[in-house]
Amino acid sequence: MKVAEIDTPALLVDLDAMEGNLKKMAGYFAGRKCKARPHFKNHKTPALARKQLDLGAIGMTCATLREAEILVEHGVQSVLIANEIADEAKLHRLAELSRHASVMVAVDDECVFADMARVQRDRKVQFEVVVDINIGLDRCGVPPGEPAVELAKSAVRQGFKMRGIMGYDGHLQSEPPSEARDAMVRKGCNALADSAALIEGSGIPVEMVSTGGTGTHSISGNCPGITDVQVGSYLLMDTRYMNLGAPFCRALTVLGTVVSKRDAGHAVLDCGVKAISGERGLPELKEVRDATLTALHAEHALIDIHPDSSSSIEVGKKLEVWVQYSDATVNLHSRMYGVRNGEVEEIFRIEH
Repeated sequence: MKVAEIDTPALLVDLDAMEGNLKKMAGYFAGRKCKARPHFKNHKTPALARKQLDLGAIGMTCATLREAEILVEHGVQSVLIANEIADEAKLHRLAELSRHASVMVAVDDECVFADMARVQRDRKVQFEVVVDINIGLDRCGVPPGEPAVELAKSAVRQGFKMRGIMGYDGHLQSEPPSEARDAMVRKGCNALADSAALIEGSGIPVEMVSTGGTGTHSISGNCPGITDVQVGSYLLMDTRYMNLGAPFCRALTVLGTVVSKRDAGHAVLDCGVKAISGERGLPELKEVRDATLTALHAEHALIDIHPDSSSSIEVGKKLEVWVQYSDATVNLHSRMYGVRNGEVEEIFRIEH
């Protein structure tokens, strides 16, 4: 199938660019003690997770229990749920999942431990936990140091398998590289490493110290004590990360069809916010220099065509739109077309 034959709106991935990103990140971690644990929420595609694992990733990270279930259903044996679970029904699902793979879940509050312990006893499994530490994002997590030690001790008393700690520097992922930002990344990594040492000093082994992401991987991946980095966006890459200086190539676009051209200066594509995320900035047209995407409606993208434009933008023409925020855009689709040299080479299933 040629790209021009795809029904729109549709999600496309440039296979050459994606494979280059995959190899580049794998190359960074090759030979290092620290390894990649890619974030599944970026692409939600088991086939792409398998490609990441085949090139050296030690497991996968995910944001939800449902994502963990998908990964385990597709044979992934090491999964980190980098999020808290505080619902007993979900704990029963987690218990069942734990029979089939190593599934670790983040904890930051003892108030859920009683429910976890009861489900653990009733289902005759052992929950694997990581202590979530706040290293500046101020979303989830206990403070570094003694609060982390006390939570780890409590987890062990409840009979959980304490696997380690994690801390996400999401507030730094959106900062361009600089000496000041990199120093803050190292500060967060040091807080994690110091907390791990304190926990081990209390007699509790710490196998995992997990942190970071695409934007900070080259700093956190080189910090002593860090065992894995939760890289995600690098694979598909989007405009937001590219503009922040991430050293990867954009691979993800949405294909749309021009459905209206009211006059020489105005055109409309059939891909609005139901097909492409606009919450972190408007997307951009690919390979169209003299026209600008100016607004997203529910089912439409509005285009201003510059007065001196030489582009052929006519009704029925198909255009690609660079994705500004890949996670939220992928989540809107059920399939992704892998494209090379204008041909569809593979169709990837996006799981929900």
